[in-house]
Amino acid sequence: MKRKFRIMNIIAATMMCAVLLNACTANSNTNSPTPSESNTGSTNDTNDTKKDEPVVLTIVNSAGGTPNFPTGDPFWEDNPVAKELEEKLNIKLKWEVYSGAGKDKLNVVLASGEYPDIIMLSDPTKVISDKIAIPLNELIDLYGPDLKKKYGSALNMLKQSDGNIYHLTNSYLPEGATPPGFGYSFQVRTDIYEALGSPKLETSDDVYNYLKSVKEKYPKTSDGQTMYPMSGFNRNWGSPYYGMIAMAGSPADSKLYMGEGDSVKYWPKAPWAEEVFQFYNKLFREGLIDPEAFTQDYATWQKSKLYTARVASHIGGWNQTYDVLKTYTDAKLPNAEKMYFQNFVFKFPTGDKPAVFSASKKGAGALIITDKAKNPEAAMKLLNYLTTEEGNFLAMNGPEGIQWEMADGKPSLKKSYLDRWLAGEAQVNIEKETGMNHYSRLVGSDLGQTSWGTYWILKDDPTATNNTRVQQRDEALSPYWYDATTIGDLMAGADTDTLAKQQAVDKRLYENAFTVILAKSDAEFQTEFAKFVKELDSAGAVEVEEYMTKMHQQYKKQLAGE
Repeated sequence: MKRKFRIMNIIAATMMCAVLLNACTANSNTNSPTPSESNTGSTNDTNDTKKDEPVVLTIVNSAGGTPNFPTGDPFWEDNPVAKELEEKLNIKLKWEVYSGAGKDKLNVVLASGEYPDIIMLSDPTKVISDKIAIPLNELIDLYGPDLKKKYGSALNMLKQSDGNIYHLTNSYLPEGATPPGFGYSFQVRTDIYEALGSPKLETSDDVYNYLKSVKEKYPKTSDGQTMYPMSGFNRNWGSPYYGMIAMAGSPADSKLYMGEGDSVKYWPKAPWAEEVFQFYNKLFREGLIDPEAFTQDYATWQKSKLYTARVASHIGGWNQTYDVLKTYTDAKLPNAEKMYFQNFVFKFPTGDKPAVFSASKKGAGALIITDKAKNPEAAMKLLNYLTTEEGNFLAMNGPEGIQWEMADGKPSLKKSYLDRWLAGEAQVNIEKETGMNHYSRLVGSDLGQTSWGTYWILKDDPTATNNTRVQQRDEALSPYWYDATTIGDLMAGADTDTLAKQQAVDKRLYENAFTVILAKSDAEFQTEFAKFVKELDSAGAVEVEEYMTKMHQQYKKQLAGE
């Protein structure tokens, strides 16, 4: 490929010299401006010149499932984003979008040897080892200056052992960006919170005192059912388990603790671990937390506790209680408009800074350019454009003039579309009209803000939508994110024995924690806590921690380009 690029560069340079010589001869006595490099039209004065035929790139999205717009849907030819890309870049995408078992369908296509120019997939390992994915380094250097800037040091994380980059990602944290306020939070129902004087909720002691007040003033619901000062559910994400350790500083969803010497440990080894357990055990023993908060499933919790207005507070994913307000207002409950949940982050006395949301510069998913691509240069030009502010915003929202327009120097939703979003219209309807959302899955990211100070996705922007609830969440949670770039995929390359130990530890780490939280006395608590930690080590925690630390240190060097 390098030889091919050099030849092309020589040809391009020769042609440029000829063009410049001709231009100098023809315009030696004028001050006419030179056309910019981005001008894709003809520079001649004649009106009968035709625009070049667009470069057609084939692409497959192998995610599978039930896509809104499968292969053959007119959406892919007619949507406004596709038309805008063709107008700006003279590039047209011919889409295949798999439904059902996408991975299986992709494997069949790859085995046939007849596959597209660009492939979107979840794991690029096989297509890299089979040399289906081509190296992107030189393409990025020549045609991806904006992409290179947007990914920044994260491109080092995408390099394989041979030094080549074979895939790109989406949903990465752009260089220098700060994510919005997402993640875990302590959520309190506003009507109860305000009735109790809107006290500060900054520490675990504040939360304890608040829950005591809730129990004293609101022991029952208006229809006589038990009111739970705090409630929750048992699930492997979004649940109180992850919420409680995120408040103490365990990077969200990681179950880890960053120990001395930048070592990676499981969170029960943290100096604050016992204090966290004691706090929740205290809530359980004093009747301040739903006794089923760590055992009932999500659907049961929603139906029997949340939807019936028996939950005064919850700790977990911020979105777990967000939409319940509609349930309350539809049921015409008294004071329903005040029954929405607000978000707070609290700290433990011995804990680290809360880490309620984890973001990675490396990103997720994978996109490759294949060895079948006849014009990989055009493919990289497309990807580069989609990482510019203009391109990323286009992919996230559709072209200017449909659902958004510039007002007061920044993008703003048109009132007609704002009203539709606020009314809860199905997103697929607006996707069809605007083309939004689908092209952002190539190399897009909605983490961070635009230079206008907006969210990348306008419908989610609390200022653009004047959504005071989201503004409150954003302000409360945004300071507490964690850069998890070097603690993701820590078991990569591990042998089968280490992987088996990791699975055994993870099982105990989650399931056995509840026996500590639900202990009925101080003595039982101490016994169960010591047993919990000991069983982790018996399952192989120390060996797994050593491997994860090694990978974390390796990723740090890789990120730094060492």
